[in-house]
Amino acid sequence: MLRGYYAILGGSFDPIHLGHLHIAHQILQRTGVEKLILMPNGIHHFKKGKVVLGFQQRFQMVQDAIAGEPKIEAWNHDEEGSGFTDDLLKKLYALYPERNFCFVIGSDNLSKLPKWHHYSWLTENCHFLLINRPGFKMPAEILSQIKHTVLETQLIDVSSTMVRNRVRSGMDIADLVPAKLVNTIYLNYSK
Repeated sequence: MLRGYYAILGGSFDPIHLGHLHIAHQILQRTGVEKLILMPNGIHHFKKGKVVLGFQQRFQMVQDAIAGEPKIEAWNHDEEGSGFTDDLLKKLYALYPERNFCFVIGSDNLSKLPKWHHYSWLTENCHFLLINRPGFKMPAEILSQIKHTVLETQLIDVSSTMVRNRVRSGMDIADLVPAKLVNTIYLNYSK
């Protein structure tokens, strides 16, 4: 389906959790992509002022979470980026002209896609890998404008907000995050 592609899964990863890793594994197993790249944002336009940890701390947790996963990599190419997907992809195409990239988004973001920075450039130059999220339709008028592949998969009900809230409440997070990160996440988010 997407053989030879590198799939970019971006986000704040504040912190990374089992839901992120589940999506990564589903993409690898069901699309034929060559690599899955976890790409923490330096700037997240939809979460201004809400990201708790700095880039380096979030990036280190992502690296720790995927240690030993040969087909999943963490890239820091968005650390100093503008926060706009088109700028990130232009940078990646310049650095790796021989590679094909697809950009992963959830169906919950699809209706907002036409408002993204340089949407017209994205429609011409980006292949979107769409993750179907329950309760969010995929508008046909947007689908007809973009290059895309839809991945139907079961999602895990976990979010970074849920993890942070549990930590602040002194609750267990072992069922939400990689075991090797439990202590690190408690240390970083219980402050």
